[in-house]
Amino acid sequence: MAYAGEEFRAGSQIMANAVALMKGNPSSPIDWPRHGPLAALFDLPLVWLGAHLKGCLNQDWAASLEPVLLTSLLVTVLFLWLRRLTSPGWSFLLALVAGFCTMLWPYAYIGVEVKQSVALILAGYLGLTDDGKASWPRVVLFALSCAVAVSVKASGTFLVPAILFLIGCYYWRYSFQQMRQLMPKLLVTVAIILVVYFSNSVLRSLFYIHTGGQAQFFKFWLVSGSTAFLLQVVGYFGSPNKGLIVYAPVVLLSFWAFPRFLKEHRALAIFALLVLGGLVSGHALQKGYTDETWGPRYLHGAIAPLILCIGATRERLRLRTAIPVLAVLVLAALGFWVSFLGAFFWYGVQQRAAIDVSQSTLEAMQGDTVWNPVLLDERLFSYYLHGGQRFWTPGHIWWFEKPPDAPAVRDVDLAKYAFPQSFLIRFCRVPLHGGLKRLWYFYLACLPVGLLLLIRAGWTQARADPYRLEDDW
Repeated sequence: MAYAGEEFRAGSQIMANAVALMKGNPSSPIDWPRHGPLAALFDLPLVWLGAHLKGCLNQDWAASLEPVLLTSLLVTVLFLWLRRLTSPGWSFLLALVAGFCTMLWPYAYIGVEVKQSVALILAGYLGLTDDGKASWPRVVLFALSCAVAVSVKASGTFLVPAILFLIGCYYWRYSFQQMRQLMPKLLVTVAIILVVYFSNSVLRSLFYIHTGGQAQFFKFWLVSGSTAFLLQVVGYFGSPNKGLIVYAPVVLLSFWAFPRFLKEHRALAIFALLVLGGLVSGHALQKGYTDETWGPRYLHGAIAPLILCIGATRERLRLRTAIPVLAVLVLAALGFWVSFLGAFFWYGVQQRAAIDVSQSTLEAMQGDTVWNPVLLDERLFSYYLHGGQRFWTPGHIWWFEKPPDAPAVRDVDLAKYAFPQSFLIRFCRVPLHGGLKRLWYFYLACLPVGLLLLIRAGWTQARADPYRLEDDW
């Protein structure tokens, strides 16, 4: 989905050229994606796997697994980090909330933003958790994570302050004598980041040749002034259509807990603030601070650091002071419903429906509550389950009178869009054969197996927790 298709095609072309080179055949041109070839390199293992599948199970099917696996890795790293800060039970609960009650779930389908977010949380984990070691494998992994975080998307430049802070924390915690010994590792870290960043930037510029270069493209989208910038900053958090607190309600507790978080975990709090501030301030400079994708997608990378804010300010679950826990559960329930809708339907139905009735403007996508994605998906979900009224009129309230020359408002055919995007659900009653049938049964088997693994993990964390809920009475 979105520009992930460009990266997939580039990865396929890179692999085809590599095979041609080994066989002595001429190479073919590569269509470089808008964010450069770095993201395409991550696709190569699954592209290779897909190339060796037979029948209907091809590279597309294999590549579709990548964002799911990367999202799982993101939640796993978040859980491991939370375990260093708080109790096992609290960590497990917050990891589940992050995975299923924020934008992470829908973007496991959409696929964009995920690579940058995984690299960012891994870089933060390696840079801010002190295990007393700075071995070469850990240094190289830390450097590569930082390099991917700032390079895999053009917007990674907005994360440079956060990455510089991580580098400082990673090496500054050692004594002066140790710093002298670690100087080669520091230089290698900086060198890896610079080489990856500038190499990917040079190749990324090839995509923007037809627009006059990256600078001209960015200049076209700049906001008109400081007031517009500030309004878009506010919109990132409170907009009904694109606000972070709508698509990840649990982050409200992060803002509430931040003063204590800053006092008790200063380095981690600064990192979270630099990530959130960098992404918000950087993207708010553009007229299109969001687009037709699900929620404020440019803040995808800030979800995990904000969840850490919640976990780090509470040592364990306590029944005597259950208000924060209840608040998490209530906000998580709201977030689950919103994320479920975002995962159940394709994110593009809002724009496609608006195009059909000639109302597809960027302003409508960002701020017109008539075209609110959550409300539209609720309407589609109701029609999918119960049928009923098939046509919906996206009408507006004219204040005070409707002009006589106003264009007529056309109806949206809900039946055209009320299709779940999940392969498992959408084709549950459709006759399938061969590889597609085996794939459907594989997905079906993943459901109980995944639930059993989650239950087992939860039980393990409950037994590992030195405290019991009844101990708090």
